Amino acid sequence: MPTPNAAGEGAPGGAEGYARRVMAERARLLAARGQAPRDDAGRRAAVILDVGGQGHAIDLHHVLRMTEPAWSAMPRRPDCPAAVRGVFGHVGHLYTVMDLSVLLGGAPMDHAGAMALLRPVAGLPVARIALLAGRTLGVDDVVDAPAAVSVPGHPMAALPDGRLVAVLDPARLFAARSFGV
Repeated sequence: MPTPNAAGEGAPGGAEGYARRVMAERARLLAARGQAPRDDAGRRAAVILDVGGQGHAIDLHHVLRMTEPAWSAMPRRPDCPAAVRGVFGHVGHLYTVMDLSVLLGGAPMDHAGAMALLRPVAGLPVARIALLAGRTLGVDDVVDAPAAVSVPGHPMAALPDGRLVAVLDPARLFAARSFGV
């Protein structure tokens, strides 16, 4: 009995049968897109950043790219927030580079090991933002933690290994701030 090749020749129905099976499988996958299995309910992928020994998660959909920290210094206006470190150009767009430690109420970082370029968020006073962090811990699934354990202003989430991280929402993080950039 002949075995089908990549084009489906030699299989019952030939190339047409193969094409129908492929299209049926693709249709099934497209129909299931966005529907998480029941045991994954509430899980979402996030970039995990370390800032001063504390883990913070940013939903993967908000992050355009992770890159080495690099920025150009700029003359500072008097009303420029302390968190602004400079600007960074990427693919024809100018990003305002901000120190995540200062945004969260801490001291400026001496050394940043990672920079997250965020996707634009409608309604923010700055169109493109890059966040500096101590380092990137990777991408992991997070699940909402009980409301009893929360950091003021930021909900908590649990990593698969049980560690808790603060979940940062760019719209919430920047909504109440004015930027003199």
